[in-house]
Amino acid sequence: MTMLDISGDALDEQLRQGKTLPAAWYTSDAVSEAERQRIYRRTWQYAGLLEDLAKPGDFLTCTLGEAPVIVVRGNDGELRAFANVCRHRGSVIVGEACGHKTSLQCPYHAWTYRLDGTLLAAPGMKQEEGFDPERFSLPALPIETWGPFVFVSPDPQAPPLASVLGELPALLAATGLDLGGLRRRTRRTYDIAANWKVVLDNYLECYHCPVAHKGFTDLIDLENYTVTEYEQFSTQTGPVKNATGLYDTSGGVTAGFYAYVWPNFTINVYPGPGNVSLNLFLPVGAHRTIATYEYLFTPAVSQAEEEEFTRFIDQVQEEDVVLCE
Repeated sequence: MTMLDISGDALDEQLRQGKTLPAAWYTSDAVSEAERQRIYRRTWQYAGLLEDLAKPGDFLTCTLGEAPVIVVRGNDGELRAFANVCRHRGSVIVGEACGHKTSLQCPYHAWTYRLDGTLLAAPGMKQEEGFDPERFSLPALPIETWGPFVFVSPDPQAPPLASVLGELPALLAATGLDLGGLRRRTRRTYDIAANWKVVLDNYLECYHCPVAHKGFTDLIDLENYTVTEYEQFSTQTGPVKNATGLYDTSGGVTAGFYAYVWPNFTINVYPGPGNVSLNLFLPVGAHRTIATYEYLFTPAVSQAEEEEFTRFIDQVQEEDVVLCE
């Protein structure tokens, strides 16, 4: 079965009846390839945090679908995103997750690029007739920011990021979270033996929460839990049940707020003084997903509170990995 073996109307009717996507869409290599072409080469995707790009020369790397990307702060202060692939023989140029560089040099043949993506040096190429360095700049990609978040699209004709986010920035601001005060303290990576849509299907429903997530159920009032769908994102909200300890809501966020942004990014705001986790679910073939969790906090959160929160979310994630696999 391919993605084209069922019409849009038929699929809509199946979903209206409460059915999942066709089973083969979760297991087929052909479908996985079609998703890379139709989804991950066309959409805005979370790339990283602005805190890693504070000064000229700071960079971070990410993967959009299967495409390696580098985001760098130029000497002029501008943020730019490029394909992280050398124009010579296709080697990945920068392998580190983040750091600082004055130029971008390929480890294969030392082709070197300026921070604006133009070719600075190509050993031996001056002797090649007709070689024009201006023809070999790194391909630039659309890049935009929202608060502390950096987004990149592989599509040169991508619409404005705001058209994807819609009302989400206002909804997040309404939670009372100090978005600008957040800083990352911890990161986790999970290698999940399941299709990325299985992982997201699990995230997008809390029907399983009372059975699978006792800790989460003790925190959030699932009797008053609401899921709201928008065109390119959705939200899940629930009031806090027990506002004590780390989740004392007297001076912070008073309810859980969990937002999914198409296709593979989530922002999870927990009750309390400023406790946030970011999830990025990266497909790796039809049967594997790399899930990256970043834990962000405001300065009001102590190290002890950070550790308690991290243990709590780790437990929820480990429970979900078992379910998805």
